[in-house]
Amino acid sequence: MKRTMINEIFFIRAIACLCVVLIHAMTTTQHSYELFHLTDHALYMFKLTIMFATPVFVMISEFLLSYSYPDKLPKSFWKKRILYIFIPYLVMAVIYSAYPLIIGTGFTWGRFMELFFQKTFLGLWHGYFVLIIFQFYALHFLLKKYFDRFPAFLMIGISLIINLFYLAIYNFSWFHDISLVAGLRDYYKLPFLGWIFYFTVAYYAGKNIDVFLSFLQKYKYYLIAGAVLTGMIPLLMRFNRIYSVVSSKRFDIVLYTFFIFCILYLIARRLKKTPTIVMWISSSSYGIYLLHPLFQFNTRDLMQSLPFYTNFGVHIILLFVIGMGGPILLTYLFNKVPYGALIVGKFNTPKKKEKKVAKEPAKAS
Repeated sequence: MKRTMINEIFFIRAIACLCVVLIHAMTTTQHSYELFHLTDHALYMFKLTIMFATPVFVMISEFLLSYSYPDKLPKSFWKKRILYIFIPYLVMAVIYSAYPLIIGTGFTWGRFMELFFQKTFLGLWHGYFVLIIFQFYALHFLLKKYFDRFPAFLMIGISLIINLFYLAIYNFSWFHDISLVAGLRDYYKLPFLGWIFYFTVAYYAGKNIDVFLSFLQKYKYYLIAGAVLTGMIPLLMRFNRIYSVVSSKRFDIVLYTFFIFCILYLIARRLKKTPTIVMWISSSSYGIYLLHPLFQFNTRDLMQSLPFYTNFGVHIILLFVIGMGGPILLTYLFNKVPYGALIVGKFNTPKKKEKKVAKEPAKAS
């Protein structure tokens, strides 16, 4: 039985999408300009505060899956996700493998197949999160009966320990001399162990939506304090040069991501109406995630060829605006033609509904 639509997820997904594009806009700018040390350091510190973006995307996937199908997955589940998630993933992997060869050193089939394999199967590109999500789909199918058998608190706690330990192994150089760790270092982000906490907490939150909403309301001030405290940890670690890598695979942003997800949910619940721009961003979020580096790459090259100087602030703004606007427009247009959704993913503008707190599963209208 389907449940009513969760408007709050549109807001959370849109914020995560904005953060991903902004992170890449700032990173591209840092690689293109010789910035003052203080400015460069400030940008790194700010990026650390929004590194929750990709993990939140991953959480949303399992949250919606668990919420929408609390009992069992429908027969059409895999077909739809292969058509509108995995096939666009493959198409974009082809484009991102061929494009740099065409405009750069020259296209050869050997080099193309090498790049395509690295991206598609080894996840050595920004689209790797799709491989994580498909692992979640499989885990949901395989582990659901076990998760339903044991207390949520126990399973979430075990998942948190596993997740933190796994990421810590690859975050710190202490373990890098271990042959197995060294051999998998370039690919450690792919196994579900690095994301299992997000999966587990999202599973229980989505399946037990009323308990989750009660938890948010009862502990909202603790959640805010938790976000502040856990958000300071990666900043202090970078400031003290303990661990400086800006990454969504840091062990110290796992809890921070959970707190941010909860806070964004609380903010979304206070909105009387979901803004139209949020709906558009949310509806084209997959296309934005897949396409924005292509738009930002070409925008950067265009700006470098201009006969006049643009400062780094303008550079960031333009990369961000074009990195958002271009993919939204292209995703919308491709969905207007037959089979266009197989290239960039689906664009489904959700119908606006009055916000409700569903206490019992209800049929969608």
